[in-house]
Amino acid sequence: MPPLPRLRQDETARAVLLGSALAIHVIVWQTALAIGPTNIPVIQLVAERFSTFAIVFMSMNLVLSTRARVLERWLVGLDKLFVTHRTIGLAVAVLISAHFLLVPKSVGFVWSKPFGYTVISLLLIAIFIASAPRFPWRRLVPLNYQTWKFSHRFMGLVVALAVTHSLLGTTYVKSSSLLIVYVYGIAAVGLLAWLYRELAFPSFGPLRTYEVAAAQPREGGITEVTLAGTSQKLARTAGQFAVVSFAHGPTREQHPFTISSSAEQPIRFSIKASGDYTKALHADDLPTTAATIEGPYGAFRYRRGGRHQLWLAGGIGITPFLAMAADLDVETDVLLVWSVRTEDEAAYRDELSRVSAVKPNLKVVIHATADRGHLDVSALRLDAEPSSYSAFICGPVPMRRALIKQLRSLGVARDETYFEEFRLR
Repeated sequence: MPPLPRLRQDETARAVLLGSALAIHVIVWQTALAIGPTNIPVIQLVAERFSTFAIVFMSMNLVLSTRARVLERWLVGLDKLFVTHRTIGLAVAVLISAHFLLVPKSVGFVWSKPFGYTVISLLLIAIFIASAPRFPWRRLVPLNYQTWKFSHRFMGLVVALAVTHSLLGTTYVKSSSLLIVYVYGIAAVGLLAWLYRELAFPSFGPLRTYEVAAAQPREGGITEVTLAGTSQKLARTAGQFAVVSFAHGPTREQHPFTISSSAEQPIRFSIKASGDYTKALHADDLPTTAATIEGPYGAFRYRRGGRHQLWLAGGIGITPFLAMAADLDVETDVLLVWSVRTEDEAAYRDELSRVSAVKPNLKVVIHATADRGHLDVSALRLDAEPSSYSAFICGPVPMRRALIKQLRSLGVARDETYFEEFRLR
């Protein structure tokens, strides 16, 4: 029997978090029932277990939404924190649906009903908005990033409505002091976290304001934005990203962009005109405008890997590697392969050539798919056995999945494969 694949660090952290939450929920409920037996029908108790777990999970998501550094680091990057957030959101939908189907329905009007129906309706709407970009009919329902982000600002109200529904109903939870402290205590923590994010974060969060020093178009539909100002240096690691809003941009909404310059250079963003916002940004005149930065975030750091590394970039996914190449130490040997449609779209080939000229341990290959087809990792000339490599991938999701499959077949370990989530919803 082949050995089980080793989990990545972020997968382990996520499994520990979700597994611990489930274990605690089961233990608390079993303890409560042992302390205070009841004649309430089993089906209602099961339904209540589902609904209270949903409240706990929704409250956990409100805490995750604060983007606290300790949570971001534990879950190995903000992009992986969002994966955890999304997983919990889907679990909440299942739990609420199971509760709705199982709970005995009361006859006539009771005050808990409208709150319960409102909760499940709002959750289904939120899941629809979050899932729309992943479905084939996404072009028929163009729900953009701003719509998704705006809808999530009201999740605290959903938790408050769920708690109100629970308090107004005839439930076992209200008869158990242990469950009252557990369920409503965690809900209170979640609501406080939500209030902090909505009201206090602009004053106390990791925000800094800069001025746009230059904004110039580059090949391949890229806008290169360089920032200046503020005497406080942004402490960052090569490969990290920030969440940015421009005072005179297309909107004041925040968007995540990788910092494509090293920690010793001025902050630079290389923004591909791919979505509605970035296309409008590409056309705007950004110089002299203010830029507010939240962060930096992310754990896409080459120092997590071994001596031999393979960096695989797709299109604008080159941005973290630009910073990492400038930061590369002499102990790490790297083959960087940048996959673009045509070589003319490789806007930073000259910059990479200059870096590799002074760092012989960095080899750069431009792979033009129009001429050579999709990237095949097995065709690359590696200096060591593939199984000894750490692989770093940043690019569109289909490309990433294909490359991970190729790397697995070559023997690259699962926990030595690192990647950025190319989308944060």
